[in-house]
Amino acid sequence: MSKYQRLMGLFSLSLLFFWAFNAAPLSAQGGYYAEPTVIINVFGDMGRKYKVAVLDLEPISPGDRTDQNASYLPGRLSANLAMTGLFEAIDKRGSLEADRRGGIDDGVPLDFAAWSQVGADFLVKGAMNLSGSKLVLELRLFDVGLRTQKLAKRYTGSVKDARKMINQFTNAVILAITGRPGVFGSEIIFVAGQKSQKSIMMTALGSDEAETLAGSRGGPSTQPTIGPGGRTAWVHRNGKKWELLVDGKVVSSGDLHLSPAFRPDGVVTAAVSGPNSTGIFSFAGRSRTPLIDQSGINVSPTFSPDGSMMAYASSRSGSSQIYVTSAAGGDPGRPVTSYGKSTDPAWSPTGEYIAFVSRETDICIVRPDGTGERQLTSGQGTNMRPSFSPDGRMIVFASTRNGRSQLFVMAVNGDMQQPLMPQYAPAQYSPFWSPVMPE
Repeated sequence: MSKYQRLMGLFSLSLLFFWAFNAAPLSAQGGYYAEPTVIINVFGDMGRKYKVAVLDLEPISPGDRTDQNASYLPGRLSANLAMTGLFEAIDKRGSLEADRRGGIDDGVPLDFAAWSQVGADFLVKGAMNLSGSKLVLELRLFDVGLRTQKLAKRYTGSVKDARKMINQFTNAVILAITGRPGVFGSEIIFVAGQKSQKSIMMTALGSDEAETLAGSRGGPSTQPTIGPGGRTAWVHRNGKKWELLVDGKVVSSGDLHLSPAFRPDGVVTAAVSGPNSTGIFSFAGRSRTPLIDQSGINVSPTFSPDGSMMAYASSRSGSSQIYVTSAAGGDPGRPVTSYGKSTDPAWSPTGEYIAFVSRETDICIVRPDGTGERQLTSGQGTNMRPSFSPDGRMIVFASTRNGRSQLFVMAVNGDMQQPLMPQYAPAQYSPFWSPVMPE
């Protein structure tokens, strides 16, 4: 077994591929945001989910053209909302509005009392019109308890942009209800493929497709990350030589490089393997500065939101644990985990938690002071490389629970674990969620 294989086995560093989803802004006219009626604590036990009824789309005006999107798009909106762990969709087959087809503004008032009786907290009513390849969507959010309209949006664009429209409306709904926008449309970089054919890919939350950023020519591309401004870094094996690429350019090569990461100020860090150990360095162009000395194996740096602190995985105490220290390095700091073989740390953008992998199997979280350890996955295959969404409400990770490596997402409390791209066929590894919020 090679030194590379030993290191990757010890710290469970899965290969990553980058999926890019370049969503062009869509036009949204009109609408308003009311003051949110619900503020949800997403870092504790979420408690009761808010029930949302999403109706099939009507024609905007009598005689307007609709198609299968009249049912498909509301289904996507319901799935988006449920994915966050904050909402529960009410079965639209029991719709109290099913017989209304006179247009979205037909003058018939909504029966809020009836919707309240079936348990709805919020109601989404929408309409559409197709003209050639042009799609117009009108979507409205109602607070059933207050019997008021909270949000109205109108989107226009190509039919192929319909999912983007739904993602944008999902974010608006989450903002109107919770006071913080959603992150649908935010980018996730990852690795796809098998053995030496791994490529860097990019996708977006709420999409089913991925785009190649770097192929496997000369060897696999692995361990991608995204930094401020959408900058990228990953590791590439070029024949027998390992290269660290930042924004597509080689900044270091030769030795085995592992787990690149960006500090919030844009400085690139990575682990570099020496003859008998591995240390963590910061990079400025082709020069590098040691942060954590090569006492044992030290990998996977991740930084607090203000850039003052760094967490990393280290074997310096014998068993691999997550350590926290100053981002300036020097002092190795102290371990904050108690689980065996703790690896793959990821600091939440809220600063409140560090996610990590325990026993090379399960995703856990812990506070930076070592309190509040909590296991999020259990008995569901091997779960690796957690990464927080830019709002800290969700976690993406790789899991083998379905017999192959797939990307999964879950709420930060472990709820609603489900595949990110259920129909995406290639094996998927090592996701990293961009810190950049969607436009």
